[in-house]
Amino acid sequence: MNTTVNTPNPYSAPGAALSGAAAGQDSYQPRLWAWRGRIGRLRYLAYLFIISLINMLPVTIVMGVLGAAGVLANNPEAIVGISTLLYLPLLVFSFVLAKRRFNDANRSGWFSLLLWVPLVNFVVSLYLIFARGDEGSNDFGPPPAPNSTAIKVLGLVLPVLVIVLGILAAVAIPAYQDYTQRARAASSQGL
Repeated sequence: MNTTVNTPNPYSAPGAALSGAAAGQDSYQPRLWAWRGRIGRLRYLAYLFIISLINMLPVTIVMGVLGAAGVLANNPEAIVGISTLLYLPLLVFSFVLAKRRFNDANRSGWFSLLLWVPLVNFVVSLYLIFARGDEGSNDFGPPPAPNSTAIKVLGLVLPVLVIVLGILAAVAIPAYQDYTQRARAASSQGL
């Protein structure tokens, strides 16, 4: 009697699911709070923007309360120390996002350490924003799923809006300060 046993090849690589993707899956849905996996350029910008906004709220509240309490008055060391502690989660998360972005380009996440090197970090940041990721699966898993409308809005529209608002503020604030100084000077001369 001839019976065939259907056993897998003992010499093949294990078929573990990578980065939340089931075995044989063409893509996976990236999560915001994940260490592993790949993210594309637009998702990188969107996630970085989201976490920056999330981090700004507690930083603004804590620094405002400490400033109103007089803790920060004439104490630049306290300002630097407290700001560093409050921005530490943002730095860690941006490092994780850079690692996932490098993984998308089939590069080691260790390249993320280049973000800590002055001047080099500018070039690395440009690379993370503009470098294309691998189309298919690579050493770090399957490609991320297509971007949703929310990711597209957060990754494109909001950063552009912030840049435009920043330019407007850079023009409007000095103009307003000049206006108030002239108004004070005119009111003091009229008295």
